[in-house]
Amino acid sequence: MNNIQHLRYAVEVAKTGSISRAAENLFMGQPHLSKAIRELEEDMNITIFRRTPKGVEPTEQGEQFLEYARRILEQVDELESLYKPSGVKKFSLSLPRASYAAFAFSEFAAALDDAEGLDVKYRETNSTQVLKNVGDGVSNLGILRCQREHEKYFLAALEERSLKYEPVWEFEYLALMSRRHPLAAAPELKYSELRLYTEIVHDDNSIPALPVSEARMLAQKHEKKKKIAVYERGIQFELLCRLPAAYIWVSPMPRATLDRFGLVQKRCRDADNSFRDLLIYRKNYRFTPEDKLFAEKLRETVARVKKELEQNA
Repeated sequence: MNNIQHLRYAVEVAKTGSISRAAENLFMGQPHLSKAIRELEEDMNITIFRRTPKGVEPTEQGEQFLEYARRILEQVDELESLYKPSGVKKFSLSLPRASYAAFAFSEFAAALDDAEGLDVKYRETNSTQVLKNVGDGVSNLGILRCQREHEKYFLAALEERSLKYEPVWEFEYLALMSRRHPLAAAPELKYSELRLYTEIVHDDNSIPALPVSEARMLAQKHEKKKKIAVYERGIQFELLCRLPAAYIWVSPMPRATLDRFGLVQKRCRDADNSFRDLLIYRKNYRFTPEDKLFAEKLRETVARVKKELEQNA
C-alpha cells in the first residue's frame, strides 16, 4: 500500500468534496493530488471517489475505506504525539454558541503555559457540524447540545460515527434580555407574554436525521411573528443592548458575563426548553493534558453557574 501521506490526501478530498480545494489545503498542485488518488485506488483495487457535478464524493467502498483510513491516521497522530513531542501544545474544540463554555475556554486559555508553542482551535457551529468535525478529526473534542425531546437522534448519530460522550450538564434554556426589558423585573415569565416581544434566534440549529414530519411540526411549533435571525454569537449581546425589548434563549450564563453586558436571564416555567450538553470525542481517543485541563475548567464553570442560579432562585 502507498504511504500514510496518501491516506491523508484521500481523507482531505473526502472532507472538502473537491480535488481542487483539497489540493489548496494540502499546499500541492491539483494534478499531483489527482495522480496520488489514482495510485491509491489502483494499489487498493477499489474506486474511492466518484465524480459529481459539484465535485467528488466517496463510493460505498470508498466510505468504508475512508473510515479505516481515519482510524489509522488517528493512531499514527497519537503515536507521534506520544513519542515525537513537537513542543507545541495542541487543542481543538467544536461547540454550540454557549457563553458558559466560552467562559470555561477563556479560563482554560489563561491557564495554558505559552512558553512553548500553542496550536489551539475553537470552532462555534451547530450540532450537525460538531458531530462531523469530531468524527472527521477536525476537532478532538466537541460539545454536543441535545434537546431532550429529540435526544435519541443525537445518541444514534454518536453511535453511527463511533463517538463516545460524557454528560456535561442538563439545563433549561433561560430568556436572556436587557435589564431595561419590560419583563426584566418580573419574578417569573410566562411564554405567552414573552412571545409578544422580538426574539433573536440562531437560525442554523439542526437535529441529525430528524424525520421530515417531525421537522415540520418543530418548525410550526417555534414559528415566530417577530424575530431577528443571527449566525454569529458576538452580535447577540450588541442587539440585546440596543433593542431593550428583545430577548434570546440561552443556556445558563455566568454572572460575570451578565454584568459585563447589563443583562438578566429569566426562567420561563411553561416553555419546553430542556437540553443536555455532552462532551464528545472519538472512541479510543486518549485525552492530552490540555484536553484534561479544559474538561476541568468546564466542570468548574458549570458548578459555578449552578451555584449562581441557586443563589438567584
